Amino acid sequence: MSVTVYGYSDDLIEVEGDVTDEFPWSERDSAYLGFSNGVVLRVTWGSVWRITPVAGAAHALIEMCPENDEDNYSDRALVSGDVSWVVCGSSWAGRS
Repeated sequence: MSVTVYGYSDDLIEVEGDVTDEFPWSERDSAYLGFSNGVVLRVTWGSVWRITPVAGAAHALIEMCPENDEDNYSDRALVSGDVSWVVCGSSWAGRS
């Protein structure tokens, strides 16, 4: 069981696998994807899509894309485990 996350074009965050959906990108600083298995990913867009784990990193494998490859402009995250839902938002808070 797994879900793959990546950026598409310059305005979509794609989620494929056990849960499939796409979230619009609206020129914010970053988006946060929360998964039912406890993983939280931060997604940012610049010249490429960057994905970094915020929580649950043991269940998220990040494959970084090169900075200057016109054919590969997005990191890819493989989120493993039992994922039954994904939520996208613009804020994240955690215990200090």
